[in-house]
Formats: sequence, structure tokens, C-alpha cells
Amino acid sequence: MVGRLRLISGFVLFFFVLGHYIGHAFGIVSLGAMNEALNYSVEPWRSTIGTIVLISSLLVHAVLAVWAVYERSSLNMKSWEWFQVISGFLIPAMLAAHVLNTRGAYEFFGLEEGYVYQLYAQWVGFPFYGFLIVASLLVVWVHGCIGWHYWLRYKGWYNRYLPIFYSLALIIPVLALAGFLSAGLRVSRLSGNEKWVNRILKNVVEAGPEFLPFIKTNEKNVILVTISIIALLLAVHAFRWFWRRTKTSARIIYSSLEGGGTKEYPISAGATVLEMLQQSGVQHASVCGGRGRCSTCRVKVEALQEELPQPSTEEQKILNRIAAPDNVRLACQIRPTRSLSVTALLRPEVGSREALNDTGNHGGEEQEIAVLFADIRAFTQLTETKLPFDTAFLLNRYFAAMGQAIEECGGHVDKFIGDGVMALFGVNESLPVGCRKAVRAAQKMSERLIQLNTSLANELHEPLRIGIGIHSGTAIVGKMGYKDATSLTAIGDVVNTASRLESMTKELKVELIISEKTARESGLDLSIFELEQVAIRGRNEPLPIRKVLVGDALFKHSEKV
Repeated sequence: MVGRLRLISGFVLFFFVLGHYIGHAFGIVSLGAMNEALNYSVEPWRSTIGTIVLISSLLVHAVLAVWAVYERSSLNMKSWEWFQVISGFLIPAMLAAHVLNTRGAYEFFGLEEGYVYQLYAQWVGFPFYGFLIVASLLVVWVHGCIGWHYWLRYKGWYNRYLPIFYSLALIIPVLALAGFLSAGLRVSRLSGNEKWVNRILKNVVEAGPEFLPFIKTNEKNVILVTISIIALLLAVHAFRWFWRRTKTSARIIYSSLEGGGTKEYPISAGATVLEMLQQSGVQHASVCGGRGRCSTCRVKVEALQEELPQPSTEEQKILNRIAAPDNVRLACQIRPTRSLSVTALLRPEVGSREALNDTGNHGGEEQEIAVLFADIRAFTQLTETKLPFDTAFLLNRYFAAMGQAIEECGGHVDKFIGDGVMALFGVNESLPVGCRKAVRAAQKMSERLIQLNTSLANELHEPLRIGIGIHSGTAIVGKMGYKDATSLTAIGDVVNTASRLESMTKELKVELIISEKTARESGLDLSIFELEQVAIRGRNEPLPIRKVLVGDALFKHSEKV
């Protein structure tokens, strides 16, 4: 609920600011156009409903911002978080005089002077406030855009439209500043006319001598309140840090993804695992800054999992989204009171895009999956007369066709090896589903190969031929590798057997070999294809398999398939 309130109040304030920016931009046209724009950018907010919504959003956003800083167990934050906090406290102080001179003058003195008077006050009467307005235009806009960005980046569609959003984020403040500067220069020129100035200031003068003191006094009050809140928060954090350091001797036993063994760090009572790691200077992944909006800080709880509180509804939603097992939790949501052993599951430098695409735990666990191997037959002879560029072009076309076929059938391309490909099916799914998807992928790969041969007919002396082997069983599935070379893969006998079935397609002169276990688990009727017992190196007993002459013929004999 707190997160939703912060989000909704932020939306209201952002659109209020957006209306002002658009109004400023009309200054490029004329002063009259700016004043006309007030009917749309300001007047709706002066209605009873508009006033209630605006003031409520302002108070809610301010209180929740202070509360967010208060409830943090550490002030160890990323640079963008520091900017949000600092700018959040600066904005009221920077805009206090402006708000008092506009809405305050309207509510308490009945003044409704429009843009011309405001521009005169900022450009001629009190240039310092004009500078503050320009600075606040940028600070407020960046503050709002960061809020939008760090909320939307978890949406799958966001990255596709990111260039458009970046363009709007740049164009809107530039137009607002251009309008403000253009109108300000016009007012500066007109200020040389004494009669014009007297007309502009007429209502302000009639408001009485208490008008300017009203602005000055209340501006100081806003600044003093802001400074007091900052001082109080710093005092609370200093006291909390000292108290927590002496409160408990419990430790976090932490294993990073980069290796180097385990390290122990002190537990601070009431703090989250992420906050405690940050207090200790540990670089741990956290794209959203510990707000529980992403899954990048997730850890595997190695011990005392049963003593932790159950995940909240919001945390459980995130864990369900990534299909996390029971022993995986978000480090930003765990508040341990006793020693706890955890292992990081993502690199510290992981980004939002990688986090979105990186589903599941994949810290290394046994799963029943289907494994597919495919390889081009006689590829060396096919390419021995081709230039390196032509060979690379051919391979890339082949990999693209096979990779798309695998992904369309719900598989995961593990790796490309030379002119071969390895794919996994059924990760975080049931074995029957994985087997069915693997068989369907083999059919689609065969169909795509026919299409590829047709399109490359002028490039090849003879069509490309492939061999595909599919086997299923228990494998260890997880993220393995080092730094940028880390990827989801599988190891075990099922992988070796699938590879050997693919090699066996040469001897048996078929395009596809499917182990009988995979055929049976898939629930597909493959009885039309010949059943044979074959000896597999490393296995004591023969393995029953189904031989398919051409993969695209898989489903021509059975509607069940």
C-alpha cells in the first residue's frame, strides 16, 4: 500500500509539473499564449477537487519520502538514490517562494497575476529567484524522470520504447526553458516602461505591505522545517547505527557469485540482509535499490530458512514471477534476528534488462529436463572452398533459423558449439512438457532447414543436412561460467547421452533419434517410427530409441502429435 500511495502521488505531482512545463513552452510564442495556457495547466488544480487531489498528493509524497529515509537501516545508497533523496529535500526549499507568490497570493490575498507578473518578479525584481526557478525546472524534471524510469524498467515493453521516452525527457524541459527565457527577455525589455511596470504591480501594491513579509517569513519556515527534518533523520540514523552495532552478535555468512569462499558480516537488528551487506561495503546486486520491485538481490538461503518469516504478498509475487524455489528470498525483504547463511545468485553489476530475462533460481539444482543436440552433416566439406566471411554468413543464417525454431517451441538455447547447437527443454516445467516441446522443436528445426536450403540454393553445392538427438532425464541445471561467460546450462548423463544420439544419426542414416523414454514422456504417438535398442558408450544397458528418417515427417502420421 505504501508503494502504491507513493506511486499514485508521484503521478499526480508529475502531471501537475508537466502542465507547467508545457505552459512555459508557450513563451516561445508570446506572453499572451503563456497566460492562455494557464486555463489548462493551472485552473483545473484550483478547483475544489483539484486542490484536494494536489495537496493530498503533495503531503502523501512528502511524508512517504521522509518515511522511506527513516525506515532505511543504512544510508549507504546508490548515486541515483542519493540524487532522489537530496533533490526531494531541495525541491520544497527551491520552490517555496514561487509557490507562496502564486498559490499563496491567490489563496490569502486574492491575487491572480499570471505569467507576466511572475516573470517580472523573477527577471527584474528578484533575479536570484529567477535563477532558482531555472535550477528547479531541471531538478524537478530529473527527479520525476528517475522515478518513472526506475518504476517502468521492470516492464517487458519498456526497453522497446526507451528511445522515445529519452527523447521526450530531453525535449520537454528544453522547450520549457526556451519558453521561460524567451518570455523573460520580453518582460525585461518591457520593464523599461514605467507605466507598464506600474500596471503590472498595481494589484500587488494594493495588497498591502504585508504581502512581501508573508512570502519571506513562510519561505524561511519551509527551509527551517526542511533542515530540521534532515537533522532529525541524521540523528536517528546515527543513534540506530550505534545501537544496532552493540545489540547483537549474530552474523551473516555470505557467499558471493564470484567465488572466494564465505565471509561473515555483523547483523544489525531490524535491518534487511541487503542493508547489512551494504553497511559492510559488500557489492550485492540491487537494481531497484532495495524497494522490493525487482528480483536482482535474490539470495539462496543455505541454513535456518525455517526460522525466517514467510514472504510478504508483494515479495511472493516477485518470487513467483521468477519461479523461485522455496529456499530463494529477496535480500531486501529478509530481516534476520539470528545468524543466517546466504549465497548470492546474480552478479553485483547485473542490470534491469538482464534481470528481466533471467528467470528462475538457476543456482544449481537437479531437474528432470529434455536435452536436444543438433549438428550439420559434412559441414567442413561444404565450406572448404568458401571464404571465411561466407562461412560465417552461412553459419549465422543456420544458427538464426535453428535458434528461432527452438525458442518458438519454448526451449532454451544453451550454446552453439562449432556448427552444432545444444538446447534445454522443461527447465522449471514438468518433464512431459519439456519432452513434448523438444520433439516439436525437432520438427520445426527440420522444416526451417528446408526453408533455409531453398533460400541458399545458389550458395550451396548441395543442401545442408542435420542430425538431431533428444534424450531426457535428471541433470544439474544452473548458471555456470565466469563473469560475462556465465550462462544457464546443464550437466549430467542425460546431456552426454543426447550428444551421442546426435552422433549416432550418421551411422543410422537418419535425421532424428529420440530416446524411447522421451517419446513416452512427451505423450505423443511416435509408434509409427522404428524402435531399436542401441549401445551407448558409458551405459551398461542398451537404450531404446525411435529413429525418424526426416524430422519434418514427425507429425504427418498422427493427429495426436
